Amino acid sequence: MKIYKRKQKIVPLIEKIRGDGTKDIVRRSTRRFVMQMGFACNARCSFCYYLDSIKAQTTKDFSTNEVKSRFREAKSLGIDQVDISGGEPTIRPDLLEIIKYAKDIGFVKICIITNGIRLADEKYANSLVDAGLNDILFSTHGTTKEEHENLVNISGSFDRIWKAVDNISKRKEVELRFNMTITNLNFEHCDKLFEKIKPYAPSEVNLLVFNPSQEATNTSDEKVRFANYNQIGDALSKSIQKYKDQFKVINVRWMPYCMLKGHEEHVRTMWQKMYEDKEWDPYLNIKHNLGIFPVVGAFIAGLVVYPFRAPRYNKRGLYTKFNEVLSTYRQLHYYKHLKPCSECSLKKICPGLPKDYVEKFDKTELKPYSGEVIQDPLHFCKKYEHKFTSLRL
Repeated sequence: MKIYKRKQKIVPLIEKIRGDGTKDIVRRSTRRFVMQMGFACNARCSFCYYLDSIKAQTTKDFSTNEVKSRFREAKSLGIDQVDISGGEPTIRPDLLEIIKYAKDIGFVKICIITNGIRLADEKYANSLVDAGLNDILFSTHGTTKEEHENLVNISGSFDRIWKAVDNISKRKEVELRFNMTITNLNFEHCDKLFEKIKPYAPSEVNLLVFNPSQEATNTSDEKVRFANYNQIGDALSKSIQKYKDQFKVINVRWMPYCMLKGHEEHVRTMWQKMYEDKEWDPYLNIKHNLGIFPVVGAFIAGLVVYPFRAPRYNKRGLYTKFNEVLSTYRQLHYYKHLKPCSECSLKKICPGLPKDYVEKFDKTELKPYSGEVIQDPLHFCKKYEHKFTSLRL
C-alpha cells in the first residue's frame, strides 16, 4: 500500500516535468522509445550500422533482466509505447516473454522492427500477436527478389518477408508499417514499393535515406555508396506526387527540405522526429546506446548552443526542453549547415546535410527558402495531426 501511494505522488510530478495534462503546453516530446535488445542479426544488410560487428559476431546483446529494467525505466518517465529492435529481435528466444512483460506493465503500443525472416512461420507470428504485439514495422529494402537480396545478402529473404507480411495482415489488431532504406541501388524504384504495399493499407511508409554513421560510414561494400541527394530528391518527389493520396502517411527521413520542394509535409528531420508519436525518446536513445556520461556531455554542449540553434515556439514541459537540448547537440555533431543554409528561412527546423555526406559530395545544389525564419518544427506537419501529440492539443 505504501509503494502504491508513493507511485501516486510520483506520477503527477512526472506529468508536470513532461508537460502532460497541462493545457497551455503545446509542444511535447514523443512517448515512445526504442528497445534495442542487442545487435545480433540473421541478415547481413550492406548498409547496416553494425555490419562489421555482426560479421565478427562481437555484437553487444542484453540479458532478459537488462531489457526488462529498461522497460521499467521508460515507464517511470511516462513513456508507454515501444519499438523493439536489434539487430533482429525475432532471433531472441525471450521475445515472447518480453512482449508479455511490456503489456503487463502497461505499454499500450508494442512494436517490433523486423526483416520478417522468422515471421514467415505463421504459427510463430501469431504467438507474438497473442502475447501482445499490436504494431509491426517491416524493413523492405528492395522491390524485386534480386534487389532485396542483393542488399540483405540472405537467399530467400525476399519471399520470406512477403510471406510474413501476409501472415501479419490477417491479424487486424496489428498496425502495419513499412521501412525502406534508400540507397544508390533502389532510390529510383519507390513506385514499385508503393504499388506492392498498397493492398495492405499500411498506416505509414518510411523512406529512410541512407545516412552513413558508425560502422556504416566506413563500409567497403560497393553495393552501397553515397547517392547524390539532388538525384534522390527528384526521384522521391515523383513517386510521392503519384502516390501521396493513396497512403495515410509517407515519411522521408534525413533529407533537407530543399531537396523535396513542394512536398515539405513529408520531410522528417531530427527536429520533427522528437515530437513525432512513432519516433524515439532522445534521452533514452542516447543513454541506452552510449551510457549516461555521453548524455551529460551532450546536454552541457547542447545547452551552450541551444538558445541560438533550436527552434522555439510556445510553451513546453521541462522534459521536452531537456530533449531539445540533447537534440541540438546531436544535430551539431552529425550535421552541417552549408553557406546557402544561412540564408534559408527553414534553417531553424532543418539540420542541413550529414557531415559525412558533405565530405563526399561538395557540389550538392541547395535551394534556400526565402522569407521570415520559421521557428515551428511542425510548421509543415499540420495535416498529420494524428502523428503529433502537440498538434492535437
